[in-house]
Amino acid sequence: MKYTLPNAPRSVWIDSTYGMLNQDERIGQLFMVAAYSGGKNFNEETITKLIAAHQIGGLIFMQGGPVRQANLTNKYQHSAQVPLLIAMDAEWGLGMRLDSVQDMPRQMMVGAARDTALAYRLAMTIAYQCKRLGVHIDFAPVIDVNSNPANPVINSRSFGENKAWVSKLGISYMRGLQDNGIMACAKHFPGHGDTYVDSHKDLPLVSKSVAQLDTLEFYPFRQLIWAGVKSIMVAHLEVPSLETEPHVPTSLSKNTITGVLKNQLGYKGLIFTDALNMQGVAKYFAPGDADLRALEAGNDVLLFSQDVPTAIAKIKTALAEGQITDAELEAHVKKILGAKYDAGLAHVQDVNPNNVTNDLNQYTVSLRRMIEKSAVTLVRDDNGILNKMNRNMRVAYIGVNAAAPTPLYDALNDNLGYIKATWLPSGYTINEANKILDKSSENDVTVIGVHNLGFNPGNNYGLDLTQRLFLQQAQNKKNVIIALMGNAYAMQSFCRPNSAIVAYEDDSTSERAVAAVLLKKLKPKGKLPVTPPCIEVHPPVEISAPIVEQKPGANTGIIQPVIADPGNLVKVILPSDAGVKDATALDKLDLFIQRCIQDGAFPGCRVVAAKNGLVFYDQSFGYYTYSKDHAVDTNTLYDVASMTKVVATTLAVMHLYETGKIDLDKTLGDYLPITKRTDKAKLKIRDILLHQAGLKSWIPFYKETLDANGNLKKELYRQSKSDRYNTLVAKDLYLRSDYTDTIWNRILTSPLENKGHFVYSDLDFYFLAAIVQQVTGKSIDVYADEQFYKPMGLTHITYLPLNKFKEIQIAPTEYDMFFRHEQVLGYVHDPGAAMLGGVAGHAGIFATGDDVAAIFQMLLNKGTYKGRKYFKEETINYFTAYNTKLSRRGLGFDKPSNDANDGGPSGDRSTGYTFGHQGFTGTCAWADPGTGVVFVFLSNRVYPSADNNKINRLNVRTVVQDYIYESLGLPVNHDRPEVYKEQVK
Repeated sequence: MKYTLPNAPRSVWIDSTYGMLNQDERIGQLFMVAAYSGGKNFNEETITKLIAAHQIGGLIFMQGGPVRQANLTNKYQHSAQVPLLIAMDAEWGLGMRLDSVQDMPRQMMVGAARDTALAYRLAMTIAYQCKRLGVHIDFAPVIDVNSNPANPVINSRSFGENKAWVSKLGISYMRGLQDNGIMACAKHFPGHGDTYVDSHKDLPLVSKSVAQLDTLEFYPFRQLIWAGVKSIMVAHLEVPSLETEPHVPTSLSKNTITGVLKNQLGYKGLIFTDALNMQGVAKYFAPGDADLRALEAGNDVLLFSQDVPTAIAKIKTALAEGQITDAELEAHVKKILGAKYDAGLAHVQDVNPNNVTNDLNQYTVSLRRMIEKSAVTLVRDDNGILNKMNRNMRVAYIGVNAAAPTPLYDALNDNLGYIKATWLPSGYTINEANKILDKSSENDVTVIGVHNLGFNPGNNYGLDLTQRLFLQQAQNKKNVIIALMGNAYAMQSFCRPNSAIVAYEDDSTSERAVAAVLLKKLKPKGKLPVTPPCIEVHPPVEISAPIVEQKPGANTGIIQPVIADPGNLVKVILPSDAGVKDATALDKLDLFIQRCIQDGAFPGCRVVAAKNGLVFYDQSFGYYTYSKDHAVDTNTLYDVASMTKVVATTLAVMHLYETGKIDLDKTLGDYLPITKRTDKAKLKIRDILLHQAGLKSWIPFYKETLDANGNLKKELYRQSKSDRYNTLVAKDLYLRSDYTDTIWNRILTSPLENKGHFVYSDLDFYFLAAIVQQVTGKSIDVYADEQFYKPMGLTHITYLPLNKFKEIQIAPTEYDMFFRHEQVLGYVHDPGAAMLGGVAGHAGIFATGDDVAAIFQMLLNKGTYKGRKYFKEETINYFTAYNTKLSRRGLGFDKPSNDANDGGPSGDRSTGYTFGHQGFTGTCAWADPGTGVVFVFLSNRVYPSADNNKINRLNVRTVVQDYIYESLGLPVNHDRPEVYKEQVK
């Protein structure tokens, strides 16, 4: 009989399924057995018998092939009365276990990239692989802090030695799995990173106090528990401070699992033992005894049991004798059944074996390339090698532990012309190595590539004594750079080189990425996630060349602690450090944005959020365009459109007001001679800032420059610059220089409409920018840069971005079919601003999320940033308050609606003290003095057409902001009417 109720609610399915099982079958659910679809351990017959005789609960698939595993999964699921929970060890993808499937990067490389988005994407891709092959659990991520370089089993499987980064990347990896329907498993509790012994071979001893464990080893587990990890694996470790009984591994220790993990850390999820056939437990406990002790200790799933029938018999006896209660068995089994229901096993679907291998490899190459490029670490270049790599230099290549051309050599050779190559494989004598080293002095540059390394420290990562001595001598030569294609710990033989670069793994993509860095085609972004030990290499007597004394020096690749600056934006490692109380809200935010991108609201975006100066959320999503040819990253600049009004023009007006150079109650006529003898002369500056001076909302100036067929008038435009045509409107498109006068004439002669009523107008800020230039003698772009951007250290906010940045760094906006008839990229989207040469008071700024957030943090800091004062507190309070009875507006700034039930342009949870602005291109920024929150959202929703209004129909910006507030535990806020009344007298 098949125990399935496909349409039952979760609790009903769990209770009903449990009720259908007899005692033996209930005990059988506790076991997850190793299954092999190929190789010497192929065990189809054994697994079939275990399912039929004992109704085991699950399988962990080990070595084999994709098609064979798919077919066996279907066979085993059909034969099981209760569907099987399928797991795999797939830390770097299913290629870790299966032939024909390509590996993805190990966690050390991800730790070097220091990119949570990449960690998430890696896990998301692995989740896809798992789902494609009918796998429900990935025994990953490894969140052991690898503090011991000699660790033989964790090592490169860890994100690194910094507990905070291990936690942050582990959380992202976990979410990448669980957001996409695959259970993550944090391992190996209580922490396997500081061991000299492989628990597969013996029982490692960890002689640390509980306080030491709590400070380091427990830290990532505590963070992932808080973040919602669904399962944890317990290691086989001997930790006397947790378990006083000798040779009892933590996996069998009730003090460790029930006392610490469950009671002290409050973990309620599924708990797995590490494999019970490992010598860390099997050396001291017989088959069956280990299983019983593991269950008594508090584990739910007994993994890789050596003898299932014996173990079931011992557990039955323990139940009969009251050593284990029925209630305890029920709790364990129902947790397992709950995991099965959550995995969709109330309704099992067959795995389709057709094309499965190709499907599993679908995304591995592109993802691997992305991570490898981000991870390449330039440890140091005191020799200035990167500035010497050109065809005019004599460049040579020495391949250590290689005997033939490598992809790194080929890439350098192809770009620099022929370069001489020498190989130093294993087995060379020291004299032969010295000759190679001596000849290297003849070159301007010598690249020493270190290849074919092992991942773990056994046998010195595969380097023999001669090779290690060679590297130690070569490291301080002035013309040498060492390119380590493998584990960063392998630097132990040359850990203080003048110039070195590390790539963490040795494959063609990594080697080409290193070549790109050496040729200055790729900026190295990686940081060493671990500190290589300096181990003295003792040469035999016959060595002819002396070992050069290693000199100390700061390693720029080594992780340095972040020191908080109260006047600065500081990115925290974990959201909880900034006060986040509900991480699930951030998960919902991620999912919401991904759905918006899929729905075509925008091709990509950037979201930054901070609380009290601590950035706890900073994510880039999607691509520049829907063709997905270039992913958005933290350096992507966006046209912020009308946000220009507050990040440039309003700031300038505030400064001039504070210094007494502008009086808000004076008129345009007091500052702008061109307005005299027009009806604009008497308009007050205050009313212009509040959009209630009566000006039209906008004027389509460009239409007057088109002929009857909609084409640009030839007398007004040229494709090349000249004295008469020097206003750059778009790429290779220049407007007649004197047309600015025509634009101003149209503005000055336009009728005043609805004076004394709120009408949002771009024309208001044409005038304000003109006042700034009239009063200071500097255009708005120059003034904003000199007064704010440069002093604040902001390098990615500017008008006219193509003067400073390449096109590839800028998100494209609309394909302009009516005016410029081309893809707008790097030129302001707004036609009016474009016709002024890209610099205007209402539009023209391009920026990254970081620099926009910095400006709003400065305003939230009451005018201070990085110890420098830009405004008085009173000035900021004045401009950012509700300032009129006619609308919700502040002076230049937008505000939330003063309706208690409508947050308006900002989220419903924002307070009435919030100020900011939106931009037509799909952007916004808000600062909330009532909560200390800064929120920035940047997108290019107008690509490829401004007609796409899904961002507003889906309320994307306000929904995302509300998720940010929800994660902080901030409720829906109804204080806006009271704040409005308080501020508007």
